[in-house]
Amino acid sequence: MSEGREVRPNGSSRAEDPREVTALLLAGGLGTRLRDSVPDRPKVLAEVAGRPFLRWQLDWLREQGVRKVVLCTGHLGDMVESELADGVDGMEIAFSREWTQLGTAGALRNAAPLVTTDEVVVLNGDSFSDVDLREFLADARENRAACAFVTVRVSDASRFGCVRFDVDRVVTEFEEKRVLARPGWINAGIYYFATQLLRELSPRSPLSLENDVMPRWLGGALRAFPSTGRFIDIGTRESFAQAQAFFSGSPVPVERAGLLVLDRDGTVIEEKHYLSDPDAVELVPGAAEGLRALQQRGYGIAIVTNQSGIGRGYYDEAAMHAVNDRVVDLLSRAGVRVEGIWHCPHRPDDSCECRKPSPGMLESATRTLGYAASECVVVGDKACDIDLGRRAGAKTALVRTGYGKETEATNECEPDVVVDGIHELVDWEEVR
Repeated sequence: MSEGREVRPNGSSRAEDPREVTALLLAGGLGTRLRDSVPDRPKVLAEVAGRPFLRWQLDWLREQGVRKVVLCTGHLGDMVESELADGVDGMEIAFSREWTQLGTAGALRNAAPLVTTDEVVVLNGDSFSDVDLREFLADARENRAACAFVTVRVSDASRFGCVRFDVDRVVTEFEEKRVLARPGWINAGIYYFATQLLRELSPRSPLSLENDVMPRWLGGALRAFPSTGRFIDIGTRESFAQAQAFFSGSPVPVERAGLLVLDRDGTVIEEKHYLSDPDAVELVPGAAEGLRALQQRGYGIAIVTNQSGIGRGYYDEAAMHAVNDRVVDLLSRAGVRVEGIWHCPHRPDDSCECRKPSPGMLESATRTLGYAASECVVVGDKACDIDLGRRAGAKTALVRTGYGKETEATNECEPDVVVDGIHELVDWEEVR
C-alpha cells in the first residue's frame, strides 16, 4: 500500500477549468466544539486574522477560478446570508438553507437543484487546504472518479482518523480516530462529485457524507488526491487559535531545489533485519540534522523502501505502516517533513515493477510531488538504490551506514558520491 501517488494531467479537459464547476460550501454546522470561542455566530463566520473564515475560503475559490458558489447553510444561516448580502466580486452566490439537520450529504442533496454544472467541488466549512484546484479536477476526470477527495499528511492524525489508499490511490480504508497521536494522511475536506451523484442521494433522511455515503465506495469508485499544500482547520479551540497565525502572513517560500529520494533502512534509520516493531526504530546519527539542513535549502524528502518481509509473511502492511509512522514522527520532531513514503511489498522473485532497482516507486513519488527524475538525488546504502537512480537519470549518493560499507567494498555500483552519512550530503557540491 502506497502512502500516496498523483497522476499529473496530460492535455486538458473541461473540468480543468474551475469556471465549469460549482463549489458547494458546507456552512451549516452547529460548531459545538468551538462554542466557547465563537458563541454568537456560525463557525464559518468565526473571525480569523481579522475577517470571517468564510471570506478566506471564498477568496481562495476565486483565485482558483471558481465563479459559482452555493452556500449550504443551516444553524444561524441568516447571518451567513447577511454577511454576503452585497455579493462577492466576480462570483455568483446562492444559498441552500436546511431547516432541520440533514447531515453533510443531506445538505448536498438539498442544494443539488441549485447546481447547473455537471461537476461540483465540495468544501467543508471549517477547514482550508491550499491545493491546486485545477490539478485536482483534472486528475478526478482523468481517472473517471465517481468521488475524489484531497488528502494531506499531518504529524498528528488522531483527531481526524487516517485514510488508507493503494498505489493507484484507490481508497481502501478509513481508520477511526485514535487516542494516541500519530502521523498519517487525512481527509482535507475538499471533494469532487459528478452532480448527478448528488441528485441520486436519498432525500428522506439525514445522511453523513463521511459515515453513510463514502464508506460504500471503498475499494472502487473513491479516489484520494495527495496534496503537499498547507492545511488548517478551525474545529477546536486549539486549531482555531493556530488558524490566526496561519492566515496572518505566509513565510517567504524557499526556492525548490530538488527531491531527495531516500532508502529507509540503513540510510534514514538503523538497519534492523525485517523490522516490524515501531519501538525499535532509531534514526541513523546525523540523518535528521542533515535532512533538516537540506530541506531548508529547498529539497523535498521522499522515502522509497523495499519491504519483502510483507511478501514473505514476516509481518503485514499494518506493522509496516506503524514503523513508517514512527519514522515520520521522529523526523517531524527534529523539524524534518517527509512528503511521502512508498514501499514495495513483493519478494525479489515476484518480477514486479516497483521493487528497487525497478522504477515504480520512484515514478510514483515524482508524479505525486511534481518532480522530474533529473531533479532527484537517490540516496541509499545498497546497489539497488544506486542502480535505481542511475537508470532514472537522477544523481546518486551511497551512504556508508547500514550495508553501505559492504556495498562500497564490492564495487558493484557507481554512485556519484560516497559519504559517511546523510549529514555529509550538505557539503556535496551537487546539492549545494
